[in-house]
Amino acid sequence: MKLLLLFAMVLLVGCSAHSDYMHAGTPPAPPTADAATVVFIRPSGYGGGQRMTVLDADGRFLGDSLPKSYFTVKVTPGEHVFVVWGENTGAMRANVAGGKTYYVEVSPKLGVISSRVHLLALTPRHENWKELPDWLKESRPMAPDEAAGQAYLAKRHDAVQERVRRAREILAEYDEKELAARTILPQDGQ
Repeated sequence: MKLLLLFAMVLLVGCSAHSDYMHAGTPPAPPTADAATVVFIRPSGYGGGQRMTVLDADGRFLGDSLPKSYFTVKVTPGEHVFVVWGENTGAMRANVAGGKTYYVEVSPKLGVISSRVHLLALTPRHENWKELPDWLKESRPMAPDEAAGQAYLAKRHDAVQERVRRAREILAEYDEKELAARTILPQDGQ
């Protein structure tokens, strides 16, 4: 039992995650009127050996979330579903406006084999909102290689479709409080 616990701890904090689909980036550029900027930030080093793949409900690769890092994506104004792939499937919904920047916390938690992960709307309503400036300073900006990431997901088409299907189910299963924590509204943007 002790050996199993030690192995689990090494998996969760011992290694540094790497992704062939991410490279050093720059801080988020100001949003443009025809698009919204969404910043996915993982301020924690927990689950340090794991990358968490983030995609949208169309199976579009958005990026791999790595410990103590963030990445940005541009999306069209309107409604979106974001999905994260860990030991579980996490999901959230966002209704975004052009010309605004929105924030999503990628939050790993203890799992059985690897980390479970959640996407949380980081808004003025969120208890960690006041931490955002420090999180951005203490995290490294990354940029997704969308073409390479999408090619990787294309090789796993059936698994991607299953994750997207499961994400939609999960959104329907959340209670009111859970769904509120996983919902971005147009007015939440800066």
